[in-house]
Amino acid sequence: MKNFLKNYLSTILFILLAYFFFINNQFYYDFLVKSFSITYSFFVIDSLLIFKTIIFLYIILLVPFYIVYKEKSKARIIIKCIIKFFSRKNYSINNEEKISILAWIVKLFFAPLMIIFVSWQIFTVINNLHYSYKDLRMLNNSFYLFFQTDFFWLILWLILLVDLTFFTIWYLIEIPILKNKIKSVEPTFFWWFVVLICYPPFNSHTSSIIWWYSTDFPKFGNESIHILLNFCILLSMWIYSRASISLWLKASNLTNRWIVKKWPYKFVRHPAYITKNIAWWIGGMPIIIWSLYSWQFKKLLLVLISLSLWTFIYYLRAITEEKHLSLDEDYIKYKKEVIYKFIPKIF
Repeated sequence: MKNFLKNYLSTILFILLAYFFFINNQFYYDFLVKSFSITYSFFVIDSLLIFKTIIFLYIILLVPFYIVYKEKSKARIIIKCIIKFFSRKNYSINNEEKISILAWIVKLFFAPLMIIFVSWQIFTVINNLHYSYKDLRMLNNSFYLFFQTDFFWLILWLILLVDLTFFTIWYLIEIPILKNKIKSVEPTFFWWFVVLICYPPFNSHTSSIIWWYSTDFPKFGNESIHILLNFCILLSMWIYSRASISLWLKASNLTNRWIVKKWPYKFVRHPAYITKNIAWWIGGMPIIIWSLYSWQFKKLLLVLISLSLWTFIYYLRAITEEKHLSLDEDYIKYKKEVIYKFIPKIF
């Protein structure tokens, strides 16, 4: 009982401190006070209520979890580390304490963002399902019109919902029997830097420096080309989401939570990074074509540099990720089995 209380109460303390930080931090507060609605009804819900509900459920579920799993919680390890740090001279943090601190930082940064992202995505999918059903009659006249109006966005939001749901759940849950326990957390500043600049609030600053010239749903003059290339975006994003499904219980940034070898990871080591970049480059094609057609070579250069820099950021993420994972012998074996980083038989 004593062991349970230490684990449970230390974790609750961290959760409550995190909650007070979120509601008193301007960025997170603005993020948490959004409203989501079902457009064809009067149902509206505040994102802060969703966040509070998930915290409440999480606190309840921790009771059976800590009854079953009696090993020290990461919050308890950190509290002991803090006590030792201030009570002993020249105290050196050990590896277990370092992993616990970094793991909590990862969860505290990503969890609230992912909870709100997935909540917004659920409502977006529900609304798109409604509009798609209403507009099915368009199929009798023109698949192109139906594709333009509803179909593309419905499929894209469904794909992204799957990806976000997996990451959101497994950022919050770490269960040893499921082999998704965090084995290590990236310790270097550089990898944290190249990851965090891709997420709010830092990605807005990144975009202001290197700009953003892609679009989720690019428009092309020829109907067949328009449908084909946007289907390519959907296919790329499906593979991107499928990679998250393959990660399953181990989905999370900046951590090693055991090695995954399932499709598409059995062909390339970074399927999510390459497919996301393929979608971005297709999304940037209209402005590239327009720049060439109108002889706007300065604009063309800016677009190519911008997209190339975003691609390079994800290349750096892949390289630094591999450097961290290569500390694990299982990943070294995996690299020998899957020799291509991004494109099978090429690179």
